[in-house]
Amino acid sequence: MNQPLIKTLKEGDPFVGFLLALETAYKTSAKGTEYLEAKLGDASGDLKAFLWDLRAIEGDLDLIQSEAFLKVKGTVTSFNGRLQLKLDKVRFAADAEVGDLSQFFPTSERPVEEMLAELDQRIEGVRDPWIRKLLAALLQEDPEHRQAFSRAPAAKSMHHVRLGGLLEHTLSVATMAERACAHYRELNADLVMAGVLLHDLGKTAELTYQRSFGYSDVGNLLGHISLETLWISQAMDRLGPFPEELRLQILHIILSHHGRQEFGSPVVPKTPEALLVHYLDDLDGKLEAIFRGIQDGGGTGNWTPFSRSLERPLYTVRWPKSL
Repeated sequence: MNQPLIKTLKEGDPFVGFLLALETAYKTSAKGTEYLEAKLGDASGDLKAFLWDLRAIEGDLDLIQSEAFLKVKGTVTSFNGRLQLKLDKVRFAADAEVGDLSQFFPTSERPVEEMLAELDQRIEGVRDPWIRKLLAALLQEDPEHRQAFSRAPAAKSMHHVRLGGLLEHTLSVATMAERACAHYRELNADLVMAGVLLHDLGKTAELTYQRSFGYSDVGNLLGHISLETLWISQAMDRLGPFPEELRLQILHIILSHHGRQEFGSPVVPKTPEALLVHYLDDLDGKLEAIFRGIQDGGGTGNWTPFSRSLERPLYTVRWPKSL
């Protein structure tokens, strides 16, 4: 399929092609006329799109909905420093017409097999036999968890929003954790690694990532912390007489890794290992978000548009790396 990627579009560019509808809504303007507002995407990114005259929709309006492929024609415009699409025509497109669907889903640049091999090395490097058996049970021996863990994004919109993003984020935190444990010798490195590798396991069921990134019913009702706490507890029970103190230490890291109760953790970190996992997880997510925000650009001058996730605009001028 020969069409430009969203990330290459500039103000004034025409666009004709297929895009995945990530969000759609029919709204009413101040003048009382109905219009279509949508978020349309491909593997490179997404744009807000507006169709002001619904008569330009070809076919059934009910088919223009989230997770549908659309054939659109329009022009790239700008509003408040952000690019968007002013649509002239829209119609539903069947999967068979679109062809290769993979080009519509952002994917980690790291090969999955390479990341899984690194994950296995991390597990094999754990010295504590109970922790190693627990990690193997959840991330190696359970094919459903392993496959989902290698495919899921790390979030719906905040950071590592791509297929394989969860595994990529987890391994990034693991690398930082290894270095931190080498510096802070009082830490239990095996306990830290358990918390790092398991802290977002529940996102494999909390998020949906078959057509577009969103939240599942169970994700909305329970959340990933509750899900993974249940799975980890069940795995501990299956392994036999799991040491009770170790059970408490691991579950505390999982339950506290968001750092604050208003951010979804039922408890705050109360052990050195839990505190480290929280801050490294938060750091990796925020750095990925800021790098992506600078790369995506937009805005005016040296500044990006205001980032809702980071609650600030971003300065785009980078000082060169040292030689």
